[in-house]
Amino acid sequence: MNSLKRIFPLLTVLFLGYLGFSLALPLFPPLFLDPSLQFLPPSVTPEMRRIWLGILFAMYPIGQFIGAPLLGKWSDKYGRKPIILISLIIVIPAYLGSACAILYTLPGLLFVSRFFSGLLEGNIVIAQAAIADISEDAKTKTKNFGWLVSLSSTAFFFGPLIGGKLADSKIVSWFHYDTPFWCAAILSLIGFLVVALLFRETHAPDREIEISFKTLIKTFSEGLKYRRLRVIFTANFCFFLAIFFFLNFFSAYLVSAFQFTFSLLGEVNAYLSLPIILAPLVFGFFTKLWSTKKTTQIGSFLLSVSYVLFVIPASPWALLLTLLPVGFFMAMGFAFPALLVSDAVSKRFQGQALGTNQSIQVFAEAFTALIGGFFMALSNTLPIYLGALCGLLGTLALMKQKD
Repeated sequence: MNSLKRIFPLLTVLFLGYLGFSLALPLFPPLFLDPSLQFLPPSVTPEMRRIWLGILFAMYPIGQFIGAPLLGKWSDKYGRKPIILISLIIVIPAYLGSACAILYTLPGLLFVSRFFSGLLEGNIVIAQAAIADISEDAKTKTKNFGWLVSLSSTAFFFGPLIGGKLADSKIVSWFHYDTPFWCAAILSLIGFLVVALLFRETHAPDREIEISFKTLIKTFSEGLKYRRLRVIFTANFCFFLAIFFFLNFFSAYLVSAFQFTFSLLGEVNAYLSLPIILAPLVFGFFTKLWSTKKTTQIGSFLLSVSYVLFVIPASPWALLLTLLPVGFFMAMGFAFPALLVSDAVSKRFQGQALGTNQSIQVFAEAFTALIGGFFMALSNTLPIYLGALCGLLGTLALMKQKD
């Protein structure tokens, strides 16, 4: 309870940050795929619309790929609190840029603003490092990481649901597609105030850690030099590919296959978040049965199976059943790979190692977004099947890791 009390302000900030990010998730597929909305020129073909949608999805994680290890290492050197405060305050203009891009129909600005939003969002890395700082043992760390997944998933439940409504002018006349981004900027400001007033530092500054232009360039590669982490990072990359092939394109699949509107997409995204929210409640039970490695392998294998079950039914009503196992095993895929990394390094290098892991995660997110659009141009279900294949590869890769 003491550790939970200490990280509660940070969990609150994560909730607000994920809420702000997820408000816009149901907007992008209709905005790019529906010609009647006129965000892209009418001459753009359906195939190119899917490709541009994939590129847009990639902008945020590409920014995170660059920013996450740097913010993680800076938090090791200067402390968690000042770095998260900086990231929270300067991400606000990026959200405002996205709002203006939609308000004034400027697709180019939307791509740029999404990149900078990802570049400056270091909350998840610093939160993981702070949790590791104050977790006394593996059981406590597992529970605390579960809280992180549960709180962020709760935000993903409310975010798409609220975002779909905030973009609906039928509900309130002045609601528009840009409204969720204005709200995201406000939530970031609230998060800044919460950290400034309530969060107590969990990591004393370590002035011996070198920060220079040369070391910043090497930060990502340095994280890969930990011998114990090489197999873990390889397996985690496969796990993240599996997760993001699905997350990036299941909404687009629903638009193409069942003609879902942005409001319905918001509701489906919220429904998917329900099992993700509840899954961490049993993470502590898993630690009694299996090791972290074994639990990760089981979750990844069953996630692959759940993807196949998701695309088999021809009725959208089947989503009520098929999304439940997807969400449950996806929650395991977010929490346990990070635990594998955290357990493999000392407390001194938690920020850097978890930052590298976060970069691998967002690289997988960006990679799937960039190539998934091309695959989806061939088949609506191909990205999801590729996700299932990657989950199986990750399960096999982790067999090389010694317990």
